[in-house]
Amino acid sequence: MLNKIRKKQVDYTWPGFVDALSSLLMVIIFVLMIFVLSQFFLSQKMTGQDEALVELRNNLVELGELLSLERETTTELTSQLSILETKIVEVKKNLKNEKKLVAQFKEELAGQSNIISLSESEIKDLKEKLEIKIQDSFLLKNNLAELEKNINKKNSDINKKDETINANKAEINKLISASLKLRNKLSQLQTLLSAYKAKDKKERVKTVNIGKEMNSALARRVEELQKFKSDFFGRVRELIKGRKEIRIVGDRFVFQSEVLFKVGSDELGIKGQEEMSKLGITLMEIDKSLPTDIDWILQIDGHTDNLPVKKGQNYLDNWELSTKRALSVLRFLIKQGIKPNRLSASGYGSFQPIDQKNTNVARAKNRRIEMKITQSTKSK
Repeated sequence: MLNKIRKKQVDYTWPGFVDALSSLLMVIIFVLMIFVLSQFFLSQKMTGQDEALVELRNNLVELGELLSLERETTTELTSQLSILETKIVEVKKNLKNEKKLVAQFKEELAGQSNIISLSESEIKDLKEKLEIKIQDSFLLKNNLAELEKNINKKNSDINKKDETINANKAEINKLISASLKLRNKLSQLQTLLSAYKAKDKKERVKTVNIGKEMNSALARRVEELQKFKSDFFGRVRELIKGRKEIRIVGDRFVFQSEVLFKVGSDELGIKGQEEMSKLGITLMEIDKSLPTDIDWILQIDGHTDNLPVKKGQNYLDNWELSTKRALSVLRFLIKQGIKPNRLSASGYGSFQPIDQKNTNVARAKNRRIEMKITQSTKSK
């Protein structure tokens, strides 16, 4: 506090006083120099030099102006000095008051230091006790965390066991109900068997005759379907005579994709529509000559090459492209008048290639639409 008070005394008194004295000394020195110079010039040029006198008069006028300016500055400095003196008086009063406060603070500090010296030993004891309690609390927290983990594990194990017990109970109940149902069915079957044994002796002759009739009917249907297939193959062969892009592989007709579709497209082109319209006409003509109860299906399979699908196209992969191409052929044939229950479509992507080579020629062969006449598998 005393150091701060001393700093304040230096800041408020001496700098202003020194600045005022220095400015006054500078003014006096400046005036003396001008006076000496004027005397020198006057002694040199007293002999009838009017021009020099005019210059000297001008210099004197300037000196007078400078003196007036300096007087103004001196008046300002005197006013600042008076302000500084009043401030010095106020600072002295504040110093006296602060000295009194410092004395009071010293007395209070002396009393408090005695109290602190007495309580330091008690504080040390309290610190030691606190450290011991903190260590104990950490140990308790760790033990609690381990106990909570063990409790959670046990709860999870209990829940799992409860779930398994409930599942086992449900399975046991199901098995009991199923066994009861089976017993009832077995008793019913035994009664039925005894009744059927009696009837079986009478109806053996009838079943043998019915079986022969069914086999002959099935054989006729197979023969009719084979005739339909051969007729269909014959007519389609006549359509594709001399065309390399349409081939017969076994019991399938293979159309190259370039004939039916544009590159990267799943919509039938103009040539593809022409080919499919011819195929639809032949199918409809052959279907008219067959009995209505023969279930036949034209299976349409789409295949692609092993190149990945380019970005920006309307399908995700070759699976989707092959399926969409087969579906576009199917929908076109429906528009031509073929019934939807006579058609099926599927896509195989690039996973059933004709040619395993990784060449442009092999990939062109693998991009194809295959068609095959099959029998319906629906149950009657």
